[in-house]
Amino acid sequence: MAVRSADERGDEVYDGQEFLRDKRWCLSRRALLTGAGAIGAAGVLSACGTGDDSAPQPAAEPGAVLASTGDVPVGGGTLVGGVLVVQPEAGTFTAYDATCPHQGVRVAAPRDGVITCPAHNSTFAVGDGARLGGPATRGLTEIPIRVDGTNIVRG
Repeated sequence: MAVRSADERGDEVYDGQEFLRDKRWCLSRRALLTGAGAIGAAGVLSACGTGDDSAPQPAAEPGAVLASTGDVPVGGGTLVGGVLVVQPEAGTFTAYDATCPHQGVRVAAPRDGVITCPAHNSTFAVGDGARLGGPATRGLTEIPIRVDGTNIVRG
């Protein structure tokens, strides 16, 4: 039941609370909590999902050719079989397990000298794999490699 009054011209004026008193618009406590729970569960489940491009891949076996030296840009890197091969400065190559230590999602190739995990934005230094920020508690695991001519080979 809406509380109404009339203004000087005789037009009805509502007090702004009529929708609260109209029981058709009120949710039961159970309906409200069920809806909130469903929204929360959907948010948690969507945060846990990962696309195919971020799924961890097995690291290449020792002795496997990971990349050619020309395939790894200076200051950047390339992902090969679960291994991230980087060239922090010209002629210097390093490799890391491409699995983020936080939740096992595959990290992205470096941009501007920083390796980033796309899941929760943990960041790592391209030069030594050290943790720079984010929820990861440690840096990336270095993988031994050697340069054989123009091939980068897992050690």
